[in-house]
Order: sequence, then C-alpha cells, then structure tokens
Amino acid sequence: MKKEYFYIALTALLLPILVRAFWFYRGTADRPEIATPDYASFSAPQAPVNVSETDEEIKQLGGTVLIDSAHSNVVSMANIDSLISAIQARGGKIEMVADAFSLEYQLKYASAYITFSPTLPYSYLEIKALTNFANRGGKILAFSDATNNTIYVDYFTGSTTVFSDTNAVNTLLREFDITINNDYLYNTQNNEGNFRNVYFDEFGKSEITFGLTQIALYGTHSLESPAGTVLLQGAESNLSSSTDAHDSNQGGAVLSENGNVAAFGDATFLSSPYNTYTDNAKLINNLADFTLASKQTLTLQNLPYLFTNKKVSVYLASDLSKDTSLVTALGSLQSSLRLMNVEAEFVDSIPSSGDTIILSTFLMDEKTQALVNKFGIKIDFTITTTDFGEVSSGGTGLILFDSTNKGNTLILLAGSQDDLISLMSVASIGNINTCLSNEKMAVCSVGYGDSYSDDFYYEEPSFEETPIVEGEATPEATPTP
Repeated sequence: MKKEYFYIALTALLLPILVRAFWFYRGTADRPEIATPDYASFSAPQAPVNVSETDEEIKQLGGTVLIDSAHSNVVSMANIDSLISAIQARGGKIEMVADAFSLEYQLKYASAYITFSPTLPYSYLEIKALTNFANRGGKILAFSDATNNTIYVDYFTGSTTVFSDTNAVNTLLREFDITINNDYLYNTQNNEGNFRNVYFDEFGKSEITFGLTQIALYGTHSLESPAGTVLLQGAESNLSSSTDAHDSNQGGAVLSENGNVAAFGDATFLSSPYNTYTDNAKLINNLADFTLASKQTLTLQNLPYLFTNKKVSVYLASDLSKDTSLVTALGSLQSSLRLMNVEAEFVDSIPSSGDTIILSTFLMDEKTQALVNKFGIKIDFTITTTDFGEVSSGGTGLILFDSTNKGNTLILLAGSQDDLISLMSVASIGNINTCLSNEKMAVCSVGYGDSYSDDFYYEEPSFEETPIVEGEATPEATPTP
C-alpha cells in the first residue's frame, strides 16, 4: 500500500515537469538561418602600394645635396629617410647647412639645396646666394606641411600664438614667384582614408611628374605660381580650407618658371608607410633625380670649384722666379686643389685642351696675351675693362675664367710676383666678395700700389763733408772743471 503511494507521489511530482518540458521544448532547436556578412572577404581600404626600384635600374649621377638645418626646421631625419636613401642610391652625398655663413661656400659645389618646414625667415644674403645658385642651374626643393606649426607663449599673459611654417619659407620662395598658402586641402568625397588625405591625378609636365598616375598627400598646403607650373592638380572636389572652394591655379606642388625650384605643401608622404602608397615612391625617386641630374653653369661665383676634371695643368710664366715665397704659394694651391679631389700638374707650356691654371705678371707671353685679349682688357699704366672701366694697375690683380667644351681655364695676373702670390691666396680661398667681379672676371686689390711699369728711381742724397778753410780757427771743446 505504501509502495503505491510512493509511485503516486513520484508521478505527481514528475508529471508537471514532463508536461511543461514537452509543451515548451518540442524536440531539438530549429533555428532559422540568419544572413551575416562574409567577414573573411572583407579588407581594410588601403592605397595602392608600389614596389621601389631595383639596384639595376638606378643610374649613378653623383653630386652633393645640401639639407637646411639653419632655420629651426621642423623635421626629423627619420621622416625623410626615403628621399635621403634615394639620393644616396644614386651616388649623391648629403651635407647639412648649419649656418648662413657656410651656405654661400657650400653652394659653390652643390647640385641641390633642400629645406623642410623652416620657422626662421631667410636673410637678404641667404636669399641672394640661393637666387644666384638657382640662376646658375642649381636645384632648390622646399617642403612645407600643414601639420607643422610653431607655438609661441607669452610668459606674462599666458597667451599663445601659432605661426605656420609658410611664413618663413615664403621669404625665400617669393623670389621665384611661388607662394605656399596658409591653408590645407581636403576632399570629403574621394580621399585616402581621411578627408585631409588628398589624391592628385592631374600633373604638370616635368621630370618630377614623369610616369605618375596618382599621388596621395597627407595634410598639404595649397601652392600657386602665376609664372610657374602646377605640378600636382586634383579633382574639383579638392577644396581649400580657407575658401572651401576649388582653384584650378592651385595645387599640392609647383615648379618655378626656370624649372630649377620646386615646392611641396606636404612632407608626410616622404615618411613610412606613406612613401609606398599610390605613386609616392616613384615621385620620391623623381625628386632624387631632380636634385642630382643637372649641373651648375660654372662662373667665378663658383671659385675655387671651377674644374670638372681630376687633373688641372698649372703653367707659370717664364718671368716668375720660384723663390721660397712662390713655392709656398704653389704648395698651398696644390693642397687646395687636392681638397677638391683635383691633382695639379705643372707644365712648361699652355695646353690646348683640358683644365688649366695660368699664373703670370702683366708682362705676358704671346699665348697668354691671346687668351687675355678675349676678355677685352687693356693693360698699361692702368687696367681698362669693359665692365669696370679704368683702374690703377698698381697693387691690382686680375682673375679671369674661360669655360669652353675643351676645358676650363683660370688666369691669374698681377703687376709683380708678390702681388701674384697674394692673388693666388684669394683664388684658393674663393672669396672675391671684395673684388669687382662678374661671371668671368674679377678685379682685386692685392698690393700696396706698386706698379710693374714704374721706372721712377729715388736716389738718397749722399752726405758731403763740409771742407775746412785754412786759417780758420777750429773750435775746441772747453774742458769741464
């Protein structure tokens, strides 16, 4: 009896559970299939990556590229390593410009000058030196960046002032009719992941843009040059932050009218990984070629870097005496040439070709006189030149430079051997700032006014003893008591 009650109680306990289970859980779950994205097929948007050149494709150009560090530049060498590596891969040498005093001398032998986001303005002398450099065929690259600003704090009021890097770099670029605007370009319709990462697919004709199809710049200023060429031009949806409009006369980079000065509103594309996106790697290689491909047209402004061969012939006129002073001066000249990787070879006659240095007084031989006549100079008691008129020949030296397809010839003339030695020192240093000069001639003061043609002879009067007449008393000294 008790056993029956037990089963009845167990059934009463389990039956509700079973009923509830069968009512709410009718077999295995039959979930409907939910459509989900194919995540495996997804990839993050990336700009196209291009492969850089192989070693076999790189032409060795050589040359020296100067990088500005004298204007508190907002740049890290690590961020421009791609451009430096491309220059060095072409046999180029990198030198830093630490101050304005060394700039003029370094520009004598450089092939290009590059500045990145300067914050200090260029001085008049720096602008003049760089303008002359570009006019001689040297290349200038200027990079600005909309993300590089300088913040000045007033310690009395606590107020801050933000200055764009365009203020400083425009002091140089305005000489070449180039302006970097204090804005940034943006595109909300077609960009490289951010509205300030702008594409450019229209290019001005230049060696810099050769072979490009698309470029991406990251926070770039707009640039313009009325007389020059816009190198990077994009779609009409590329707008300026200052006007919220598109200007077809502005772009991300421009080239000056003479083709020797290029300016970019962005430097971020030089850094990793942005240097591999789109055709940025190709652009960087083109910039390296741009800095090294051309050579300066040599003038006296390049003194002493006037010779293109590894050997220069040095000819001394027959009237020069190789005393200790002249030998010392010739040794200094030889050392100066060796610093420029040029070896001096002393010859007995003027060669018909090759690089040559001629040292002579104003009493020239026929062959030297024939070379000097090409400069339209008349030397007598005075020196008469077309550009500088008539100057005294005493204490004056002439530096003449002639460049032909047969070689470069440097002629040093003075009224005396001592003056010629002083003139050799001027030529070795290359400082003709105190001389009257043009591209081929310099008239320098090197002596004290002694003329090679002065025949005036000064004879010191001889002492004559006064005769004593006979009978005339000879005075005697009175002895001291």
